[in-house]
Amino acid sequence: MLNITSGGMSGGYRNYLSKLVPRLAAHPQVEALLVGAPEPKNLCEPEGAASSIEWLPLKCSLAARGREVSRAQKKTVERFAPDVVFVPTARYWSLDGVPAVNMVRNMMPATPYNSRYCLERLRNWARFRQMRKAVSHSNRVIAISQFVKEYLICGLGLPAERIGVVYHGTDLHRELRARKPNLVPDDWAGRFVFTAGLIYPYRGLEDLIGAWCHLRGSPNLPPLVIAGKVGQGMSRYYASLRRLVCERGLDDHIHFVGLLTRPEMTWCYGNCSAFVMTSRVEACPNIALEAMANGSLCISTASPPLPEMFGRAAWYYPANESRILAERIREVLRLPRDRGNAARACAIARAGEFSWDTCCRRTVEELQKAIEGSQLQEGANAEHDLSHI
Repeated sequence: MLNITSGGMSGGYRNYLSKLVPRLAAHPQVEALLVGAPEPKNLCEPEGAASSIEWLPLKCSLAARGREVSRAQKKTVERFAPDVVFVPTARYWSLDGVPAVNMVRNMMPATPYNSRYCLERLRNWARFRQMRKAVSHSNRVIAISQFVKEYLICGLGLPAERIGVVYHGTDLHRELRARKPNLVPDDWAGRFVFTAGLIYPYRGLEDLIGAWCHLRGSPNLPPLVIAGKVGQGMSRYYASLRRLVCERGLDDHIHFVGLLTRPEMTWCYGNCSAFVMTSRVEACPNIALEAMANGSLCISTASPPLPEMFGRAAWYYPANESRILAERIREVLRLPRDRGNAARACAIARAGEFSWDTCCRRTVEELQKAIEGSQLQEGANAEHDLSHI
C-alpha cells in the first residue's frame, strides 16, 4: 500500500489510513502488508498499528513517476514481493509483473472549480495528469463514490468493468471526548450554524455569506461558524472572503475559527443547530459522513455526489442560490423538537450505512480482482506463446 504524496496529507486522508490500515493488516486474506507513506511511524496511532505491518518512509514530488522513486525504496518494495500494489493517491507506480490498483479520492483537480489562481491551476493540472496516467495504467481502479465512477467512465473513457465503488466509512460510537473550540463562545451551544472543510473556491462559501445577507433581518439571527484550513495558495481567496463579510456588514455574525481538532469538530457537530455543506464537487466527503454520524441536521447543495452521501438525511438547495439556502436554514431552525429529533435519528441511521469494516472488505475484494485478472492475463499470454512454438 503506497501512499505516494509530496509529503502533505489531509486530515481526512490521514483518518482514512488510520481506520483502514489496521483492518487490512488483520484481514484473513492479507498475509503481509507493506505500507509506504510520509512519516509512517505516526500514521496509525489513533487506532493502533498492527505489529505485522512493515513500514516504508515514502515521499516524492508531484512530477515524480514510480521509476523516479529512490532505488532503495523501489528495492524494498521488490524484496517484499507483493501480490498487488495499492496506491490510494491516484499516482502512477509501476512494478514489473505486479498488478496495480489505484484509488481516485480527489475530484477537485478534474473540475472547473479547482482554482482561480494561475499557480494553483498549474498544480491541479499536474495532479490531473498524474491521476489520468495512474488510472489508465492500473489493472483496477477504486472509485469512492458512484459519481467518481461515472466521471472515470464518461470523462476519461475507462471501461466500467475495471472500476469498483468502495465508499469510505465513519464511526457511530466514538470514545473521542468532545471539546469546545476556544473561539466559540460558551453561550453559542445549540444555536450556531456550522460548516467545515478546506477553504477553497470549490467549497462555495459565498453561498453562506449571501444567505446571511438574506437572513439578516430575521429575529435571533444565529452566528455562522466556518472551520477549516486555508488551502495551499489560497491566502488571497481567504482574504477576499473576509473582505466580503466585512463589506456586507456581517462581521458580528460570521466567524472563521480556523483548523479544528477532532474533539473540537465533534463538539461542533453535536452542538450546532444545523450543519451546511456548500461544495460544488466532492468525491466521498468525510465531513458529510461525520456530520450525520454525530446527528447533525444537514443542509447541502444538490451537487453530486452529496445527495448520494446524504440520501434523505439532508435538506437540499441548488448551488449559487443563496436565497434558497436561506429558506432551507429558516426551515431547519424552525423545526419542532420531535421533527428535529427524528431528522437527527435519520442522519445517524444513514451514517450507519457507511462502515469502515465494509470499506476494508470491499477494498480487499478489489485487490483480489486485480490479482485474479492479472493471473488470467498471464495465462492467456502463455497459451499464446505456446501456440507459436
